[in-house]
Parts: sequence; C-alpha cells; structure tokens
Amino acid sequence: MSKIKKVLVAEDISIINAGVEQALQEQEIDNISFVQYCDDAYLHLKKAVQEENAFDLLITDLSFSEDYRKGNLNEGVDLIKKIREEKIPIKILVFSIENRREFVKNIIETESVEAFVSKGRNDKKDLIEAIQALKQNKKYISPQLKTRLQQKNAIEIDNYDVNLLTYLADGKNQAEISKCFKAENISPSSISAIEKRINTLKIYFRAKNSVNLIAKAKDIGII
Repeated sequence: MSKIKKVLVAEDISIINAGVEQALQEQEIDNISFVQYCDDAYLHLKKAVQEENAFDLLITDLSFSEDYRKGNLNEGVDLIKKIREEKIPIKILVFSIENRREFVKNIIETESVEAFVSKGRNDKKDLIEAIQALKQNKKYISPQLKTRLQQKNAIEIDNYDVNLLTYLADGKNQAEISKCFKAENISPSSISAIEKRINTLKIYFRAKNSVNLIAKAKDIGII
C-alpha cells in the first residue's frame, strides 16, 4: 500500500474544488491544499520537498482560465512536464473534461501520469476509485476514457506518423518527405505510401487539409 496523506489540488473553479475535497475526505485524507495557478502549484511542490514534507499526490486540471496574471506555467500540461523534468517525487492525477483520444493517450504515456479522471456525471465515484487504485500503486483511467482509448476503429499514432507530421509542419512536400524517409531508413518511404497515410490521418482527425491536420496534431501534443 502507498500512503496518500498530503494532497495538492490545482484547479481554478471553486465549486469543483469543493467536490474534490469531499471525495478526498471520504478517503480519510484531510491534509489538502488548493491553488488556482500552475506556477503556485509548482512552488508549493518545490517548497514542500525542500522542507522534507513532500506532497503525496497532485490533482490537476489541464485548462486554466486566463486573467491579468501572466505566468511561466499556464496549463496543466506545462505543470506536469515541469514536475517530470525535475523529477519531483509525486503521483499525478489529471482531473479534466478533456477526452480527445490521442491527447489523453499522449499525456498518460509520455508524462507518466498515474491517473486520468474525466469531469462529468460520475466524477466523484471515479475520483474515489482512482485514489483507491493509487494507494495500491495501480494506475487508473475513467471507464469512459478507457473505452475510448481501446476503440478498435481508432488508428494508432506511432513514430512514423510523428515524423511524417513533423516534416509536414516544417513545410516539406511529399516528395521531400520521401527523400528524408529514405535517407533515415524509415519505411514505407514511397510517395504513394506517404500520401495514403496523410489522407488516413486527415480522415481520422477530421482535418480539411494538411494545414488543418498540422494544427490539430499540435493541439493535442503529437508534434
């Protein structure tokens, strides 16, 4: 069993904080701190580590409303990346309305997030289940999100697609991408195969054209 006694919640909507607090208290967790900015969350975590009184769990949203205050970390993804880069020892539970398959998959896999709970009708139940799973050193994903991630009709975005989208974003045409792929021993490298994959990605992301495809790929953090 893993102890979860001290929790930091990064969320800028007070009514949501109340629900999170209730879920935590039902799990006999009373040492809870709340912040409304990602920069404040980072400073709280660093200070706690320096004082040898580290937090056990961070619960963070991904989207934070913009206001007069400008910071270095403006979104939950920025905060998570900073924590992982600096190897701050803490479990991370994302609590967000975000449900885009590739975005969620990328956050979970790339940033090693331990839990992802969807805000919605069953979020209190899911939060409690997530905390129970984390106490047992298990990962947790809300059931509806898990189903979405396991959809058989969804294509898998792999390194090939990342390379392809990156070259597209750099302004290279299909012939130029083909040459780059051949030079790097990336297969398939034919122009026809590249064109076919770009069209598949456009359909999957519902992109109107290559520019729109690149924008959507950037939006969900693939490139």
